[in-house]
Amino acid sequence: MSTLWQTRHFKKLIVSRAVSNIGNGIMPIALAFGVLHLPGTTPVSLSIVLAAQAVPLVLFLPIGGVFADKLGRASVIAVTDLIMAVSVMSMAVLFLTGNATVLLLSLLGVINGCLAAFWYPAMSALTPDVVPDEHLQPANGFIAMSQNGGLIAGSALGGILVATAGSGVAIAIDALSFALAGLLVFSFRNVSSPSKSETGMVDDLAHGWSVFTSYRWIVVIVGAFSLIVMVWRGSEEVMGPVLSLEIYGGAAGWSVVLASQAVGLLVGAFLGTRIDPKRPLVFGMVVIVSMPVWMVALALQSPLFIIAITAFFVGIALDVFYVVWITAIQRKVPRESLSRVMSYDAFGSLLFGPLGLIVAGPLIAGAGPTVAFGVFAAIAAAAIIGALMFRSVRSLTNSVEAP
Repeated sequence: MSTLWQTRHFKKLIVSRAVSNIGNGIMPIALAFGVLHLPGTTPVSLSIVLAAQAVPLVLFLPIGGVFADKLGRASVIAVTDLIMAVSVMSMAVLFLTGNATVLLLSLLGVINGCLAAFWYPAMSALTPDVVPDEHLQPANGFIAMSQNGGLIAGSALGGILVATAGSGVAIAIDALSFALAGLLVFSFRNVSSPSKSETGMVDDLAHGWSVFTSYRWIVVIVGAFSLIVMVWRGSEEVMGPVLSLEIYGGAAGWSVVLASQAVGLLVGAFLGTRIDPKRPLVFGMVVIVSMPVWMVALALQSPLFIIAITAFFVGIALDVFYVVWITAIQRKVPRESLSRVMSYDAFGSLLFGPLGLIVAGPLIAGAGPTVAFGVFAAIAAAAIIGALMFRSVRSLTNSVEAP
């Protein structure tokens, strides 16, 4: 373990993730309640703003994976973080000057979604460039811990900032976190070697798809998470804030829920550094059962402390799953195709996320929270059960195979 912490650039990577996620913890609360407090807005307005970022993120993920492999993952991360800082600061200025509208926020959301499509596959595949293969699982766990430490601070700070200083100030702090994280990664941008492939974009996309689909267990889990992420995003980013405005005290109440989840993420990441289950996907999908349980608690409009406790267990489950999942892919998939496979992983997992955001606002407005959260809980449970029915998922072991 001491060798891991002596690895060059690993500490900078850890700090960059913590700093960036302080902003990422602030942003969902600041944007959701900033939009909901604009004159004439409804839950549907929030769905539109969030979907504007989610759609281009999904559409451009495969292309982002190709660029990450071709240009070098660290360089892509640094550049997209720095550009994102400018875009997010523009969003903050709109709120601070009283010029924020659903249209302008949606346009900036499109820019942010495109940048995130290049950032995500690069970050998902960066760890093997920074640490030796034998330290991948603990490294992934510690990176997740640093991210979640930032999320805890950001989620708690977000509610306070929105309630006291307003959404504009909170979003400006998010922009500064992107700038600092980008500069940190830029300082070790040469750690990732660009791909030597001479093939064109279409060939690279086709090759990445071929590798991705050759692993049935990857396809099955990604398919399941396309549904899980759909209902999770709709619940957490749209229906949760709407319900919180009605019965949980608005931004302050929902920040308690998100902070509890972030604490769970930190605990889950720590557990991820300690465990290495023989059947990682079976273990990971079983713990994700906490997701529909949380949605049922919201459907019943349980007391806030119950919502927070179930969110805490969702956080544990998400990061335990994340660590075993990303480690399995890094162990099994050839290194030269890793960013492209991760981009298709993200593409598939997030594919229906925009649909969840679009449907969530009208669903809770028309059917009420009990029906809306109940339907989403049933979808999540069905996805988990369906994935576990595949032999390729149940039989996958934690052996190292990737060249």
